[in-house]
Amino acid sequence: MEKQKNYFLSKLNVISSYIWLISTIGFLLIILLSTKWFTHDPCYGSGCVEHGYLLPMLITLSLSGLFFGLMFLSGLIRIIKKSDKWKPPFNVGSWKIAGLNFVILALFGTYFVASSRESVNFGGTYTGNDLFNTVNEHRVKNNLGTIKLSEGLCDNLVSRWQAVKNDKQHEGFEEWVKNEGIQSQYGYKQVVELYIKSATPQGAVEFWSNSPGHEIQLDNPIWTDGCAYANENIGVVVMGNK
Repeated sequence: MEKQKNYFLSKLNVISSYIWLISTIGFLLIILLSTKWFTHDPCYGSGCVEHGYLLPMLITLSLSGLFFGLMFLSGLIRIIKKSDKWKPPFNVGSWKIAGLNFVILALFGTYFVASSRESVNFGGTYTGNDLFNTVNEHRVKNNLGTIKLSEGLCDNLVSRWQAVKNDKQHEGFEEWVKNEGIQSQYGYKQVVELYIKSATPQGAVEFWSNSPGHEIQLDNPIWTDGCAYANENIGVVVMGNK
């Protein structure tokens, strides 16, 4: 009976390690798909293309954590009890699987750090944060007050980006302001929107600066708050004051 328990414990340890590996790979692939290999901002909210990835991502993450725990616990008990080892397929046991898993996670982490430091090298796009910082750099250079990031203006800004992407940028801005409670809920008196299809955030700011109508809005000193969203070389900036 004791030998059967040890055999089951050993088998549980190895099988858990395999499932942990599969779940981890699945989770990483979903992250890569939903961010298009870290070249796009992830969006898991309602109305986002990537919203369908959220549930599978959480499931694979949960499975990965669960079976890592089972592998670790069963392996620890097996070491303490000095139980017999179960011979796995191709003689690839839990230690080898664990090592492979950590190598995969290390490579994934390295890729993430590299792509976040220089996103242009991984797809030629930029983030809303890049655009927001470039706008503030421009305003500082021109002795204007910087704008601070606003939760209210960021709320569902992706919907305005989608309108620009679908060439409907001239439609629905007032409705968006009303529906998101920009004025009624967050108390903004004036709100303005700038949008562009540009390869870089610097190119976007340069275009706005050289366009009289856009420059008036970009360089208006009354703006105190703002938010930006960018993806696929399309950028949207919203600024306001209370």
